[in-house]
Amino acid sequence: MIKKIWHFDLEPNMGRIDRYARYTLSIALIGALLLIPLTPVGWLIVLPLIAIPIFISAYAGWDPIYALVQKRRTPKFTFFNKKHSA
Repeated sequence: MIKKIWHFDLEPNMGRIDRYARYTLSIALIGALLLIPLTPVGWLIVLPLIAIPIFISAYAGWDPIYALVQKRRTPKFTFFNKKHSA
């Protein structure tokens, strides 16, 4: 029996709330970079390096970490979804 370990198809594996949270976080990080006055602090350069991959994953609707652990969106429950055996 062959067990499928990796599941890296590019189908969306993120829900709507997760995508909106990632959009908000990435915009907040880039906004913080623009609002904080430039000083010789090195951590300000890290903010866009964190925000850009978060924004790209939200835009694509696909997260590689979710695909790694095979997280799937659960289908919405409907009463008529069950198949009845006769």
